Amino acid sequence: MRLNATLAQGRYHYSCDGREMPVQDSWQLGHDAEGRRSLLSRRLVGEQGFGIEVFALLGGGLVSECHVCWRDAVDEVSAHYRLCCPEGRIPRLGDAIEVSWTGPNGPQQSRIGGGNRLLFPLMRVFMGPLLKTLVQHERGLEVVSPDIVDPSQRGKLLSPRVSHRSARGMAGDVASQRTQDLGPDISGFIYQGDEGERDAHCYVDSRSLLVGYDWPSSTGRLWQVRLRDLEWSPDLASLAS
Repeated sequence: MRLNATLAQGRYHYSCDGREMPVQDSWQLGHDAEGRRSLLSRRLVGEQGFGIEVFALLGGGLVSECHVCWRDAVDEVSAHYRLCCPEGRIPRLGDAIEVSWTGPNGPQQSRIGGGNRLLFPLMRVFMGPLLKTLVQHERGLEVVSPDIVDPSQRGKLLSPRVSHRSARGMAGDVASQRTQDLGPDISGFIYQGDEGERDAHCYVDSRSLLVGYDWPSSTGRLWQVRLRDLEWSPDLASLAS
C-alpha cells in the first residue's frame, strides 16, 4: 500500500492528562498508481510498532474503499471494505458495503445493506469528513467500521461492526475560545461515538481536517489529540473533495 504522489501529510500527537503517549499516528494524502485520490494512515503503538494501517480511496466526500491491516504480537490480520457503487457513478450514502476479512477459520465475507450507513475506517484523519456528514443528520447515522474493540477475539478482529453515532455543532463562549486557540476557520463539534468516546469535543478546519480531539475516558482521564507537522499542497482545496 503506497502512494505515487503526495499532496498532504501530517501526524497526530496523543496525550493523556497532559502526558505524552507513545502513539505514532501519521497519514499521507495523494494519488495511487491509477491516479485515484487515496489516503494512507498508520497508527502504531510502542517500540515494536504494533497497530493498524489503512489505505483508502476517496470519492464524493466518502470513503469508497479501504484495505485495513492489523498487526500485533500474535499475527497479522487484514480486511477489505468496499462501497457497491456502479461503475462511473460517484459513491453516495446508502450504497451497500461489501466486506472480506481473514479469520481463524479462513476467509470471511459479508454484505451490509446501505440505508443510512456510513463507512468509517477508524483513523483520526477520516473524522473530519465523518463529522461533517453526521452533523447533517440530526438523528445520527449507523457507522460501519472494522472491529478492534477486543483484538484477543481473533474471529471478530476487523470484521464489520455497526454502531450508531451522531454529532452536533458546539456553541457558546467556551467553544469560540477553543476554536480560536486552534487556528482560523475552525468548527467545533460534540461527537457521540462508541462506548469509549462519548461526548468528545472535536475541531475541524475548513479543509475537513481534524485538528483537535478531546474526550474524557470512563476512568476520568482527559485524552487529547492534536494535528502536528502538517504539509499541505496549495493546489488542494479539501480532504473530502
